[in-house]
Amino acid sequence: MTVEELMADGCQIDEQHKVCKSRGGESCAFDGAMIVLQPIADAVHLVHGPVGCTSNTWEGRGTVSSKGHFHRMGFSTNMKELDIVFGSEGRLFNAIKTCRDLFNPAAVFVYATCVSGLTGEDIEGVCKKAAEELSLRVIPVLSPGFVGPKNLGNRIAGEVLLDYVIGTGQPPGVTPYDINLIGEYNIAGDMEFVEPVFAEAGIRILSGMTGNASFDEITYAHWARLNVVVCSRALINVAVEMKRRYKIPYVEVSFYGKTAMSGALRAIALSLDNSQQFMEKVEEVISNHEKRVTTALEALPLLAGKRAVLYTGGVKSWSLISALMDLGIEVVAVGTKKSTYEDEVKMRALLGQDAPLYEDVSPKSLIRLMREKQGDILVAGGRNFYLAAKEGLPFIDVNQERHTAYAGYDGFINLARAISNTIAFYGKRTPPPFSVTNEPAARGVVINPLEHAMGVGAVLAFQGIDNTAVVIHGAQGCTFLTKVLLTNHFKEPIALQGSKLFTEDVVLGSEQRLAETITDIYEKQRPRLIAVITTGLTEVKGDDVAGLLGQMRLEGVSLIHVPTPDYLSSLEDGYALAVEKTVEALVKNAARTTKKGLVNLLIGPHLTPGDFIEIKSIVRAFNLEAITLPDLSSLDGSRRGFSPLTSGGMALDEGSQLAAAEITLVIGSSMESPAKKIKDICATEYVVFEGLSSLEDIDRFVNTLSLISGNPIPTKYITQRAILVDAQRDAHCYYGGKAICAAMETDHLIQLSRLLYEMGAPLKLAICGGKSERSGRVIAEQTVVGDMYLITGDFDILITNSHGKAIAKALNMPILQMGFPVHKQLGYTSKVRVGYRGAADLVNEIGTILMEGHR
Repeated sequence: MTVEELMADGCQIDEQHKVCKSRGGESCAFDGAMIVLQPIADAVHLVHGPVGCTSNTWEGRGTVSSKGHFHRMGFSTNMKELDIVFGSEGRLFNAIKTCRDLFNPAAVFVYATCVSGLTGEDIEGVCKKAAEELSLRVIPVLSPGFVGPKNLGNRIAGEVLLDYVIGTGQPPGVTPYDINLIGEYNIAGDMEFVEPVFAEAGIRILSGMTGNASFDEITYAHWARLNVVVCSRALINVAVEMKRRYKIPYVEVSFYGKTAMSGALRAIALSLDNSQQFMEKVEEVISNHEKRVTTALEALPLLAGKRAVLYTGGVKSWSLISALMDLGIEVVAVGTKKSTYEDEVKMRALLGQDAPLYEDVSPKSLIRLMREKQGDILVAGGRNFYLAAKEGLPFIDVNQERHTAYAGYDGFINLARAISNTIAFYGKRTPPPFSVTNEPAARGVVINPLEHAMGVGAVLAFQGIDNTAVVIHGAQGCTFLTKVLLTNHFKEPIALQGSKLFTEDVVLGSEQRLAETITDIYEKQRPRLIAVITTGLTEVKGDDVAGLLGQMRLEGVSLIHVPTPDYLSSLEDGYALAVEKTVEALVKNAARTTKKGLVNLLIGPHLTPGDFIEIKSIVRAFNLEAITLPDLSSLDGSRRGFSPLTSGGMALDEGSQLAAAEITLVIGSSMESPAKKIKDICATEYVVFEGLSSLEDIDRFVNTLSLISGNPIPTKYITQRAILVDAQRDAHCYYGGKAICAAMETDHLIQLSRLLYEMGAPLKLAICGGKSERSGRVIAEQTVVGDMYLITGDFDILITNSHGKAIAKALNMPILQMGFPVHKQLGYTSKVRVGYRGAADLVNEIGTILMEGHR
């Protein structure tokens, strides 16, 4: 079935096929296909495109598997500009071969992305050739982001399984009680609470699609007696087609909640064998587990009579209503944006024809519903966590990013405990007021990317400029995935919108779509600045964005175009380019008069909001006024209210004074290019500080401030310096001779390496994300421009982002999470690791880890 047929089927016959109610959706087809197929953990999932698509999706879901580990790794062909010009089918073939040679996977799934789909790469041909020459199952997944929403990508993945996998293998044996699970992804290990119960009842899971599944299991799924559809919205097409091809009936069930789990067991049993003996056995299993659940719930207070607002999608949109009702919790509002027609029918069956269903699930609407309906808890996905946190609302995450299993009887007990705990926690608090070598290039495939796309950096930069509308011009997956990535890192609302291009826009022209997006933002939101960030899709396509913005006349609004094709450069460079374009727009017509005591601060993206606050505080202590561009201290957790525009950071009126500063202070050498731009236009000199974590660098910084201001160094910094020196002396015995590996963005690596060098423990292995001439400034025995697959060896500590947690566990070494993204640690963005105070804390933090492993 073609993409067009799938889309037409889904949106025209919603009641039957249960696809989306509209073209919309939260992400793109590429992401949807990955969601379905990536849990096949003994197969490599190779993304053919620029590295951004892999970086944004790598380890972003809570799928658990005992059948392999490739679902926790990221594989990219890392297309660059020359590949787009001359073609990259050879690169793709070599990447497949490398994956086979390194890992010997059961299969390789090759995913088309916006760029490779647009440039016309013959992915099917390469996969066929690779399969023949390498004696390997190589399967093309043609789901570039621009063809449609996530739900369509789910269906495309289902068609891939039907066309290439199901029906190609033989099981080692079959029983009359074999079932397939379809649309179940073993999030947080859900199946650990479901499969044993099935086994008690005499029911065997032959194949999972695709949670905790091996590739071979899916090849012989056609031998099952029954298909059990868990998420019909995702893969109903697989169940329907298997019924047509193999005469396998199917039932739709849910495993969430006591009632639903018991109902699922009964429905499956009736479809397999409705004999009295078998049904009595199943009823005995149900009775035993229900009694155990009842006993467990008696110990949990704060549940009965509580009121919940629910917002999720697919099977959970109605099955969680049943689960909450099992707990005596009243569901007072349900968001339906991600629900199908059939989902809504099931909701009304549970809640009545007057069920409180709401299409508007914007942050403001969810807050309003919680208040109007007097909700006690918000039950939603992880992307709404910041919403609850800002308002002091009890919250649990029930979507794919969660880390707790909620399926089956034991999962239901987990759900009850989680709700009880969060209500108890917030019940004690008053809600706040509303308001240098390039190893992957030699290898031919990027494995576990460290590098992020330019566009992510550009989006991040504009979060530090107040009242700005940030627009990604590309397929909607770029917007969605970038927003999720930054939200998970900062635990803050990220202002980001997109032009959401689809096939017709790519074919017929997308400038009009962009113009309409900008006009709509202007009319509804009235920003002071609109920043348009172009992606690999629109850059390869050749959209004349600069020309379009030059023609638009929006009163009181500045328009900035930042070209960030994801096949060029890295996050740091995208961030610096965004700042450079902003500087150019703000100072080109500014007055050249110098204001005494005014300095510019250009701070790189490697520092936390807490670091930004500390640096500004140090500058103010010398009675200097600073213009910080961008000012990411606005992401420190203090935001109130919700807006599609950025809130906090540098005001544009303040930015117009950049030309009046006495000097520009640059923190992080990647920010030298915007400093040069200010100098070229305004003749303002600048000073670059490669870091502010080593004693030497901090001394130079405060002495520079003293020189500029003419004021002595304040007493508190003299005291803090003494504390840092004392900390270094106390800890040095634990640092000496230690083998340390660090992998992060180049500026961050330079800063860290300078501190470790002072401590007598120069980095043994440093891995930089993204090719940069600045990598040569890292102080290390070996510096490599590469990916996280290079992290091998025996180290006393690994310092890298959250993706390194599994790597550290596999290598049996401690980890300090630093860099980007850090999403497996609380409070990271408020950490201060610059200045005397921050450096002392970092010395002690690393030293404590080394001390615990000291031999």
